[in-house]
Amino acid sequence: MPKLIEIIGSPGSGKTFISSKLQLLKINNEQVYFHSGRWKNLSKFKNLNFLSKFFIKLKVIINIIFFYFIFNKRLFFKKFYKRNFFFRIILLIYRDLVSIELLKKTLSDDKYLIMEPGIIMFFLQDYFYSNKNITKKDMSIFNKFFLKADYIICTDCDFDLSIKRLELRKRGLPQRMKDFNIDEVKQTVKKSNKVIFEYISNHKNLNSKIIKIDTSNEFNKIKNEILNELN
Repeated sequence: MPKLIEIIGSPGSGKTFISSKLQLLKINNEQVYFHSGRWKNLSKFKNLNFLSKFFIKLKVIINIIFFYFIFNKRLFFKKFYKRNFFFRIILLIYRDLVSIELLKKTLSDDKYLIMEPGIIMFFLQDYFYSNKNITKKDMSIFNKFFLKADYIICTDCDFDLSIKRLELRKRGLPQRMKDFNIDEVKQTVKKSNKVIFEYISNHKNLNSKIIKIDTSNEFNKIKNEILNELN
């Protein structure tokens, strides 16, 4: 199984950019880093038989049910966003977690799987868009049952730069922020920074190494910092 890296951060902090750039890096002309959110990696799944794919998908469904069974209170959070995204979010979680599990099954031990988005972000995001605060108890339960990453890359950058990046995104704002005005966008970014800080500050799983990265820097500097930590 590959080494697992999850990238977490507030909207506009550069998670997808870094994941995509890392995937392009090669060692001895061979791809080493694989971004779970890039569907061109689906070709890797062709070697798996029908039963393997079926049981992987079943495992993901059970994990999602288990997740919401434990953290069911979040279903009743009053959210900022104006649309009901619950079922759409469940489908996105399912799709992304299936991609992660399939790549875990097919990639060798010398590869790195970059999970973006991964389970940590799905756990934290409900707090980005609500007035509720994440609790130490929930973080402890989550880390015990769901946290599998070998490395957690925490992206951070200047607040104004995050807002500028969101405004300039070619694909537009994240789904839950589609109808937000600029004040609501700023409110969400501030809340997400607080939630991520609280999670990292109370991180108790010694099996995961946390790598904090300032994404205000040029990518070459970011890349060198990450590679130094991984090696």
